[in-house]
Amino acid sequence: MDKKLRDMTVTEILELTASDAPAPGGGSISALVAGLGSALGQMVLALTFGKKAYEALDEGIQGQLQAEDEELARLRERLLELVDTDTEAFTAYMDALKMPKETETEKAQRSQALADAAIFSMQVPLETAERCLNVLKCLPPVARYGNKNAVTDAGVAALTARAACEGALLNVKINLPSVKDEQIRDKAASHSEAVLKEANAICEEVMEIVYSKL
Repeated sequence: MDKKLRDMTVTEILELTASDAPAPGGGSISALVAGLGSALGQMVLALTFGKKAYEALDEGIQGQLQAEDEELARLRERLLELVDTDTEAFTAYMDALKMPKETETEKAQRSQALADAAIFSMQVPLETAERCLNVLKCLPPVARYGNKNAVTDAGVAALTARAACEGALLNVKINLPSVKDEQIRDKAASHSEAVLKEANAICEEVMEIVYSKL
């Protein structure tokens, strides 16, 4: 794929995803969805800053909202990068599978390439899930103090980030059996469970705030 996913139009991404091409898959789409969630959180803040209700907030809260906006911008950019990185990880694994295995040397090289690609294919969606969690961590104050007319957008931001988090972790889970290093595999599995648990809790917190304002 010569053209990066991040440089495609929405229509192009949808058409490519709907095709028989094996990538982009769930990992890239999870990163994209989380990036949209981050952008929605920023939209709520953009509609908040400078308004009378915002000016009436405590300076500490104003500063917190400014910090969350900056963090969401950083996360959005990284998630956009991960859209392509996840596809690159899949391609690396497929390339390793195609390596020759006629001689003992070729077999050893292929085995090492597969081991490296398996870890990479697991680590990329795990980072995506972590970034999704970080998006969620930004959202409670956005929902609580953001423009009340955009509170449902804060809710959608949380729901998309949470869905993207579990989606990314599904890609971690399916790649774990290919990771031969038991220590790396067990650590990733344990960390995945903790990330999803926290993501669920924060999403629930945000949605409670959202529904309380409707």
